[in-house]
Amino acid sequence: MIVAILAAVGAAGYYSWPLEATESASLKAKPSAVRKPITVEASAASMQRIDRIVEAVGTTRAVRSVEIAPLSAGRVVESRLSHTTEVKARSLLLALDSVIEEADVVEAKARLEEASRALQRSDSLKQSSSMSQATLDSLKAQAKIARAQLGRASKRLNDRFLRAPFSGFISFSDIETGSRVKAGEVVAVLDDLSGVLVEFSVPEDLFGTLKPGHALKAHAASFPGREFAGTIDAIDTRIDTASRSFKVRGFIENTDRALPAGMFMHVSIGVDESEALIVPEEAVVIDEGQPFIFALVSTKTPKLYRVEKREVMIGRRGYGYVELTHGVAPGDEVVTRGIQKVRSGTMVKKRSSKTTGASDTDNSAGSSS
Repeated sequence: MIVAILAAVGAAGYYSWPLEATESASLKAKPSAVRKPITVEASAASMQRIDRIVEAVGTTRAVRSVEIAPLSAGRVVESRLSHTTEVKARSLLLALDSVIEEADVVEAKARLEEASRALQRSDSLKQSSSMSQATLDSLKAQAKIARAQLGRASKRLNDRFLRAPFSGFISFSDIETGSRVKAGEVVAVLDDLSGVLVEFSVPEDLFGTLKPGHALKAHAASFPGREFAGTIDAIDTRIDTASRSFKVRGFIENTDRALPAGMFMHVSIGVDESEALIVPEEAVVIDEGQPFIFALVSTKTPKLYRVEKREVMIGRRGYGYVELTHGVAPGDEVVTRGIQKVRSGTMVKKRSSKTTGASDTDNSAGSSS
């Protein structure tokens, strides 16, 4: 039995030794395997002339707007409060019953005619010295009173008809023929949409930089891809002490009446054009609040690069590009595609991508630094 056990142990050792030697050799060979370089896309940092873009948001309002309200109460006999078409200046919007006012005008005209005839007769009697000066003065006063009464009656009659003070569009109104309205009750709103005003706030450090007439561009979510051009119309003379900003009012032509009152707008204004070192925005990565890029450093092997992680400082931004004020020099190539696969020291191959510069983007649509 002892001889059998020793024979079994010896056989097991004999047959297991080649397997252990093979596994040991394979484990030693793994670290020496050369990893295949990662292929990335890169773009060169370049100098471009770009604007400092001031961005803000605001709400449109009509260049002129007025609430339509009657000066007297009454029943509506005619309503032209149409919101589908543009009304013309001085066109009738609303008519109230005016029977009494028309009668008052007729009565006032009759009184004026009577006073005028009496005054004419007094002039002929004065020439014959059969009328005193006091009587003549009384007749003149009565004629003036009658003329004033006619003016008041005519004014009350005109107040029964509401007319548009300017051309524009009428807001929704529930007033129909037969409705009763009160004096001062707002029955509709008339907006002049030949142009729209946009009010927005900008930081106080721009006070003195922005001037009336400065060009601006605006975008609305309702019109994707469309840009509305305008100018600065006015600048407020006061700065808000809480927000340290001031208000700016822009004017945008609205010839096709596309923009309504009350629409949210994104406004951008280009100021201070200057040279800037820019890279594609996808090349910048933020890690714990610190922006950085992966730069490519040449090696002795042709077409093989070593990745170097660099901390940078961001300046102005635009659609598709970012200005860097520290950490990169003109001509440095930065990784734009494949960033998630590389680390500092990684060996990579480069597949060039199109250099993104201010000329490839809309400079006027960026953001302020």
